[in-house]
Amino acid sequence: MRNNEAAQMKSWWRRELFLLMEDPSSGTWAFAINLFVCFMIIASSIITIVETIPSLLVSNPNLWFNLESVIVGIFTAEFILRLIAHTDNRRQLARHLFSFLTIVDLVAIIPYYIELGVDRDRTYEFRFTIVRVFRLFRVFSVFKYSSLLQLSVEVMLIAMRRSMDALAALLFFMILTIVIFATILYFIERGEYDPEKQYFVNKLGDPSSFDSIPACLWYVSVALTTTGFGDVTPKTVWGKIMSFPLIMIGVLLIALPSIIVGREFTVVWQAMK
Repeated sequence: MRNNEAAQMKSWWRRELFLLMEDPSSGTWAFAINLFVCFMIIASSIITIVETIPSLLVSNPNLWFNLESVIVGIFTAEFILRLIAHTDNRRQLARHLFSFLTIVDLVAIIPYYIELGVDRDRTYEFRFTIVRVFRLFRVFSVFKYSSLLQLSVEVMLIAMRRSMDALAALLFFMILTIVIFATILYFIERGEYDPEKQYFVNKLGDPSSFDSIPACLWYVSVALTTTGFGDVTPKTVWGKIMSFPLIMIGVLLIALPSIIVGREFTVVWQAMK
């Protein structure tokens, strides 16, 4: 597909640049450049993760800024070269500008230049630190260099699409289960209403954690997914008894999506391999 697109390009130097940046199989230099870009993507992801460790960030903040500057500079140069390589005609340029990977690349580098262009007060620093996590999405760029990874992603998307009806029915049953159990536990665990304190109290005299059905929804959701935070627990015997079937249903509901998608993934994989 890349070779066909390159063959239709009129400018010879844009065609060579296009193959160099977009088709690793077109030559040694193309393979080396794309391999280097993949390495920088992984290095950028690791640095983004490691620099969040407070002790490392405080000990040498200039080191992380310099590393980030080098990596963003490389990504910017790569972005510009890819952009130039797709300027043979307007249709090609428009298709490139609005492609998913181009948007990911743009979102990955823009926050760095925004941080340079504004005063580094705490408000902006916090906001742009959150936005910079989009740089991790550049790992998706690696997918287009491996036919096996491409196949895996495509099979997973098809398997998810084929499983949507079953997953929708499962989601409906899960919501219904959560609402029913939350309602039952509300009447079991809410306790007695104290007119003076103006809230429900449990048998120990403490404020009830099950004083409304929405509050019960949190406990039921946690129990159903077998997460077990432990911040809210039933105090009565009947509340604990009702929690047992809830947990058993949760184990079943957690396992079913994996079985449904896994079955479809196997079928599609065997058909497309």
